[in-house]
Amino acid sequence: MLATLGKKLPPLKGPTALWRALSVSLVVIGVTFGIFSAVRTCSILVAIGAALYSYLSYTTNPVKRTIELLLPMAISSLLFVVSLTLPHAK
Repeated sequence: MLATLGKKLPPLKGPTALWRALSVSLVVIGVTFGIFSAVRTCSILVAIGAALYSYLSYTTNPVKRTIELLLPMAISSLLFVVSLTLPHAK
């Protein structure tokens, strides 16, 4: 099942450079919010930006290794879940 995962993922529609710029800008905006103590917003934006960037890298790479998609997606998903469970984040 995991070996065929890469063959089923379609690339995102639109120019790849635009999606890559969007993912990097989400991470930069998230880190900027984190500097000004918006921890939950920072974590959510960084998780979404990192997941989008890893998805783009995986779909545009001609060599598809499943671990190159699963590990960054797992880390991004866990960061997203942790950001939602923060007790007193602003």
